[in-house]
Amino acid sequence: MMMRAISSSAFESAVGGRRAGGALFSSSSSSSSTSSSFFFGGGGGGGGGIGRRRSKRCHDKTLEKRRLVTTSDDDDDCTVFSKSMSSSFTSSSKRKEAQRATHMAKLRASFSPHEASHRQREQERDDDDDDDGKRNELLTSKIFCNRSLPMKSITSIGFDMDYTLAMYKPETFERLVYTKTVEKLVSHYGYPKEILTSFTFDETYMVRGLVIDKKRGNVLKMDRHNYVKVVVHGFKEVSAEERLATYCDSSKVGTTFTGNEYQAMDTLFALAEAYLFCQLVEMKDTVTRDKKKQKNKEYEKLTNVSYHQMFDEIRNSVDLCHRDGSLKTEVAKDPAKYIVPDESLKRLLTTLKMSGRSVFLLTNSLFDYTNVVMNFLISDKTGDAKTLDWLDYFDTVFVGSMKPNFFTQDSSIIFEVDAKSYMLKNTDSGGPLTPIGGSDIDHVSLSSKIGDGTNMYTSKVYQGGSYVHLMDSLGISRGSDVLYVGDHIFGDILRSKKTLGWRTMLIVPEMDHELEVLEETREEGVLCELKQLRERRDELNYQLQKIEFEEKQKKEKKQKTAKEMKMIKQLEEDFQAAKLDHRKKTKEYHERFHWVWGALMKSGCQNSRFAHQVERYACVYTSKVSNILQYSPEANFRAFSDTMPHDDSSS
Repeated sequence: MMMRAISSSAFESAVGGRRAGGALFSSSSSSSSTSSSFFFGGGGGGGGGIGRRRSKRCHDKTLEKRRLVTTSDDDDDCTVFSKSMSSSFTSSSKRKEAQRATHMAKLRASFSPHEASHRQREQERDDDDDDDGKRNELLTSKIFCNRSLPMKSITSIGFDMDYTLAMYKPETFERLVYTKTVEKLVSHYGYPKEILTSFTFDETYMVRGLVIDKKRGNVLKMDRHNYVKVVVHGFKEVSAEERLATYCDSSKVGTTFTGNEYQAMDTLFALAEAYLFCQLVEMKDTVTRDKKKQKNKEYEKLTNVSYHQMFDEIRNSVDLCHRDGSLKTEVAKDPAKYIVPDESLKRLLTTLKMSGRSVFLLTNSLFDYTNVVMNFLISDKTGDAKTLDWLDYFDTVFVGSMKPNFFTQDSSIIFEVDAKSYMLKNTDSGGPLTPIGGSDIDHVSLSSKIGDGTNMYTSKVYQGGSYVHLMDSLGISRGSDVLYVGDHIFGDILRSKKTLGWRTMLIVPEMDHELEVLEETREEGVLCELKQLRERRDELNYQLQKIEFEEKQKKEKKQKTAKEMKMIKQLEEDFQAAKLDHRKKTKEYHERFHWVWGALMKSGCQNSRFAHQVERYACVYTSKVSNILQYSPEANFRAFSDTMPHDDSSS
């Protein structure tokens, strides 16, 4: 057989190393113990939610679950949970530092489930509070269902790798990405050398689901209607007046916030670059106001560059870090420093295969890095001790897949990967090439129907390709037979669902922290109190509006009596008091999630833009893949009944 072999690194250089769909080292650019045969502890076939425990202080459980009151709908209340921030974190108040420290601990716990479980068990023993610990563990191990998913219909389960099977430690990995990106900005784009020493990274500041306005240098949080509720410029909150004038006129900015001027933060990989963007925006504004610095050649770059160009150069610098191997080299040296170990992963993959399903790995990372990560996760082996034993846990592995294009293009080139040498071999649409002088009769072409039962794939690992090659290698003809598990809304979930009809599971590591705070506030009666404050505020407002309207309708204007004036004055005072009290309590509530951005899944009293995407495109979602072990392989996940506002009305 005649073939040409090239190295995977050469292939990476040829097509570019930028991340696509949240992968770490990719080949393309694109916008508790249980036995292996039984699962238990998560509610079996239910799986539709976190369970309905009785609230200690609120009898209306259903309304409380669906109407988590956060901030007011009124324009002047839209940003009440976003605190006014100084231009430098060094001048932050002690209260903010305490909030940040608390949030950091919880965030790290959500990324480090096993370490967190250990600390939690220690705390439980000290506090003699085992019952609360068990409830929290049960809560964070749930799988939540948006669209009913009968697992019996699933014949193949696939996984993304980065931030899905492999959870990265934000305090080390994101800091590494941040540091390497800063170095590239200085060496390749001429940014001031000062940032090498003056800039530091706070891994707890940014959250997913935000949108970057590259033109104006702002970071936005919006609700499911794309109504902008919070705007931060650099690290300073934009006033409500400026926010309304800039973003609430659809004739100026449109209604979708897509296109070249905006960048959605859909993946955890984007947090470091977004934080760096805020720092540079702040620095650029400072230089613009300082005439001495404007004349200093050291700051010439910041004087001339636009916000838009600045963000694009940050993204390009991140891509350079991926292409030149500076990131993967560091991770390969010490995977334990950057990746959270997961001893349940082998049991999960083994059990899924024992249930009669095929299991595949589909990642944008190339095989050299994939081999490093999977060896660490499966066998805890690094360096020269690495083996290929981890491949036994998968039926097929597709690397350098270039998601989301993988789900939409059926004619992509596919290479066979020699797992031992990392060399790439040409194929004929996935199958072996017909030898010179050989007969085409013995050669099966992929032009035949997908999943026709003929499997011509002789290798375990492939690079590139498309969904056509993957589904044919697994003998699958229907998209609904596949469940794909990933962390990226756009790169993993949206395209696979809309284009191919795959069933989807979204991994949201932040859910552990979100659920913990929700449970705390329920137990303390905070949600019930907010609901009552909101109802009182609205009722007083309705009364005032009614009085004002009736007064305007009167043909004869009569002088109000002293009693009427006193009543109206008291009504106005009560309304203002209720309004201020509601603002104060909702601000405190949101700060328990995050001192700047509030709850991940809420924006105002509406679901956030991120929550809307999760609800729309993810059949199910959970905080980590090991939660699958809490359910039977034949579980029937059922969604709760849809509700509308009138469903909560009482007679």
